[in-house]
Amino acid sequence: MSLNKYYEDALTYDEYIDLLGDNLPLHQLHYKKFTISDEWLNEIKLLNSYRVLVITEPWCGDSLALLPVVRKICEARSDWELRIILRDKNPELIDQYLTNGGRAIPIFLFLDHKGDLVLKWGPRPQPAQEIFENHREQINAGQIEKKEVIKKVRTFYAKNRGEAAYKELIKNLTNYKINERKEIESE
Repeated sequence: MSLNKYYEDALTYDEYIDLLGDNLPLHQLHYKKFTISDEWLNEIKLLNSYRVLVITEPWCGDSLALLPVVRKICEARSDWELRIILRDKNPELIDQYLTNGGRAIPIFLFLDHKGDLVLKWGPRPQPAQEIFENHREQINAGQIEKKEVIKKVRTFYAKNRGEAAYKELIKNLTNYKINERKEIESE
């Protein structure tokens, strides 16, 4: 199935929010705490128009922190659209975007106006990923429980307030636009 078809069949943001249940307050807190400065708004306005397809699940802690960042970016650009598709109901889709061989979520797929994939981003920004990677051997050796590392990642998200996610995402999308412009100029 094409990414366009997955996108068309995906949940709207409001439909997804209805699935969050007890996780809704944390999602709302991250949404409230992430603010877009005037400088960032100017950066966003320079980007291309995208449709964003997010592969996730309502229980995903990373998604609770990162989806609000992408949602606010989409709100800043009326020509950006956001849809969410559930990972566990679409294993054939997530299997195309594995992280270190696993079905890590959230995965954000940025599609151009034709429905072609421009950028795959996720499951978390590099500083949060480093927290996980720095403890991977300890987790595997049973020296620390995975839930303790998840607490460290959540603490990072609470203190960082979406800044790392925003900067990493905008950098990747800006680099794509620069490379796209170079390709057009070389034709």
